[in-house]
Amino acid sequence: MGDSNPLLATQRETSGASTFEKYDYQYHWALFRALDEYSKDREFVVFVELHEDVVIGSSLSSEHAMFEFNQVKNISGSAYTLKKMVYRPKGAKDSKKNSIIGKMLHGVEGKTFKEKINQLNLVATCGFSLKLKDESLNLSLLRVGDLHDKCITEIEAALNQEFGKKTELPTILNFVRPQLPSSGFNHYVISKIADVVDSKHSGALCSPQTIYRSLMDDLRRKGIVVHDFREWDALLKNKGLTSLDVDKVTMANIQKGLPDLHEQLFSDICSDLGVHAGQKAALRRAVGSYENNKRFQKSTVQVAISDCLQSLAGECSSIFDNEGGKAAVEAIEEMVPSEIKNKFLEGAGLRGAIIYELILRATI
Repeated sequence: MGDSNPLLATQRETSGASTFEKYDYQYHWALFRALDEYSKDREFVVFVELHEDVVIGSSLSSEHAMFEFNQVKNISGSAYTLKKMVYRPKGAKDSKKNSIIGKMLHGVEGKTFKEKINQLNLVATCGFSLKLKDESLNLSLLRVGDLHDKCITEIEAALNQEFGKKTELPTILNFVRPQLPSSGFNHYVISKIADVVDSKHSGALCSPQTIYRSLMDDLRRKGIVVHDFREWDALLKNKGLTSLDVDKVTMANIQKGLPDLHEQLFSDICSDLGVHAGQKAALRRAVGSYENNKRFQKSTVQVAISDCLQSLAGECSSIFDNEGGKAAVEAIEEMVPSEIKNKFLEGAGLRGAIIYELILRATI
């Protein structure tokens, strides 16, 4: 038996999990946060629609994990004021009619995992208009301690009335204006992926769009799961996007460069061709570009190019073995149909693609 699930409890609501398209922003914000944690080499797990919009665990260990609960709102209107956050419709008596802050507090009250929550965040793209102790500050994250005493008193008074008992604002409560913009957020996340890959694997070839699609599909598939899980490992597998998942998808979709044997063959072919340093650099870029397109672009045009050059490299393998790289490259260039040649904007592009297929053929 695995470790018990510390987040096992009746969930506040599950309707959002089955209608995730309505909450597209929160899925992207969840992935954005996962990428941020991944860039810092931290262990984490991200859950969407588990007790709260987005829950982030600090460890894959049920014993050591602390949790950040985030209610995420993509609001295009004016900034949240105190009155908006404590507003309740007249006559509201049940939990579904809680105020925004009341709903957050109610969602964790009495839960066995309450002591494992170290952040309770209201994340809103519209920002917040709250009275602060220091009005000169322009903070993207407001802690309860940053709020003016009068502001705290007014919020607590509203909560006292809402819950019918004395209620203090917990110190773990934060008000967050996210970095992820309210529109075009999918492109922003893709750019984030490119930046993370570049910082962690400098010079690596990758398709950020492919990584994005894989991670987002996984997150959405798990986000709509509404079942509860007694065991922590089952929850991680079926509901969470973990640091291991992000690393696995990333590593499966990047190429760090030519292996040593490939690099030696590339240098030998360039030497045989008699190219100077500038031409060699251009060919190296062309090889990388072709490899990137072959691995990550599955268009009919790219498949046709790859199939043609791969076939010709096979036909000319004996020339490569007996006469060298220059003879093989030139022979293939003569044999490439014009409709394939026309797909390359420059000669270096075609020659780099040919060199890649020759190297691949020689190292099979």
